[in-house]
Amino acid sequence: MKAEKLNVFIESVMAFYSQIGSELKGISTPYLNENAQPLGYDFSGIISISGPFTGCVYVSAPSIMLREMLKVMGEPDISINNLKDLVGEVANTVSGNARTEFGPDFIISPPVIVEGIPGTNYLPKNKRSYIIPYHWHGKDALIGICLN
Repeated sequence: MKAEKLNVFIESVMAFYSQIGSELKGISTPYLNENAQPLGYDFSGIISISGPFTGCVYVSAPSIMLREMLKVMGEPDISINNLKDLVGEVANTVSGNARTEFGPDFIISPPVIVEGIPGTNYLPKNKRSYIIPYHWHGKDALIGICLN
């Protein structure tokens, strides 16, 4: 995947935060990371991609950020299950919006939620992922893109 295509993911995550009535103010410069040392936070929502591109897109966030997001959304239940649902929803939204850019052959799976960083069954060790760090209410999260 070419670096120019990363904008669709940046715009998608910004649109998600706008949807919940909050503005995402900080997106750092994307960079490449070796999958042998994957990056992530407390929870990761992983979307497998097939079609002309294969691999995955994932969103990873700390639980403190996800709890605060639920509060902003007016959701009083800040249980682990809701944190997992939320990170999956963000990943699904980001990937779904990317599909509008890449076309109907960009096939996305339902999200798989893992506690912590995605393992090598999602991120092959011999590949690299684009990492897009972002910040919301003083907390860090990221989008990882590992596509061929």
